[in-house]
Amino acid sequence: MSPVTKAAHARWSDHPNAVQAPPLLRAWLADPGSMTFKLRARCEELRVQRLRQRPGNALRDECGVLGVTPRQPVEERDVILHCDGEPVLFGHTVTPLASAAAWPFFRCLGVRPLGGSLFSDPLVTRAPIQFARLQAGHPLVRRIGSVLDVHVQLPLYARRSLFRRHGSLMLVTDVFLPALGKLMALNIDAF
Repeated sequence: MSPVTKAAHARWSDHPNAVQAPPLLRAWLADPGSMTFKLRARCEELRVQRLRQRPGNALRDECGVLGVTPRQPVEERDVILHCDGEPVLFGHTVTPLASAAAWPFFRCLGVRPLGGSLFSDPLVTRAPIQFARLQAGHPLVRRIGSVLDVHVQLPLYARRSLFRRHGSLMLVTDVFLPALGKLMALNIDAF
């Protein structure tokens, strides 16, 4: 397998130490709460930039978790969360197209963050968080690079969680962008 092929797939781990993130970043990765709520508490303005929401196909490293094949359609949504104008988090969400009805709020989000809906719905349960380091060849890193004008330092650290509602699945991946480091440094006393 070539280095480019390897980089196109992430190795997801069940423990945040496996990705060797700096300590403060590791604390953010492992935080069981909503990143939407955490970010909102640390900036004056949280803005969601919706990049796309449409039917598509799950990424290779998502198929097994969702129980779909690469050819089964999913509904996917990509966003960037901006804190006070800085892009700090890339959000990627997928749910099997056949399960979309179980997530009535998903298609109506527009530029609202997903976290508010997921964490306030008593019917939603969450599986343990998984962690990864994403390299240049990973599809999500390529998507990020296509919309951000700044050079993205690699690797990018990511976390993902599988949510369930009425037996239907939704996989939510948060990719931490370099500008998040500034926000964490400004709020270091919060830890």
